[in-house]
Amino acid sequence: METTNPQHDAEDAAEALRRLAHSTQKLDDLADTYWVITDLAAVVRRLEQVTTQVLTAHRDNVDLAHDDQGKAAPGQVHALTAVEHLRKAVELFRRAYLSLDLAMGHSGAIAWYPATDTTATAAGGRPRAQARHARLESDTDGALDLPRSRTAKRSR
Repeated sequence: METTNPQHDAEDAAEALRRLAHSTQKLDDLADTYWVITDLAAVVRRLEQVTTQVLTAHRDNVDLAHDDQGKAAPGQVHALTAVEHLRKAVELFRRAYLSLDLAMGHSGAIAWYPATDTTATAAGGRPRAQARHARLESDTDGALDLPRSRTAKRSR
């Protein structure tokens, strides 16, 4: 995906997460929880990357920072303080990813049965969640060790 405006891309990401928050208020198919966790892990990895890049921009350009009155020293203090907070955020994203990865493993081991039918199976006689987990094992994204997106890539 080609990016020309990081501000617009960040707005798009925030809107997509708002829609996800709304759509997960009630999950009709509990097996979808696995895929939501998987995609959340991918989102957190990318948030870590973006945060690291913003941190680097602040750190590498601290000499260009000024406050609203044009004074360099206060602007540089703000830039360096932002760097420290961004470092903390990067570490939190790393921890969040590890927790989501563990949750993914456990969620993928669950065979969710409907409340009224304990024999629901997917093709091949496996419970639906196990069938999806098998698909995950055969179709992963090597860079992040996460499944490829189930939706088509959006073009801009």
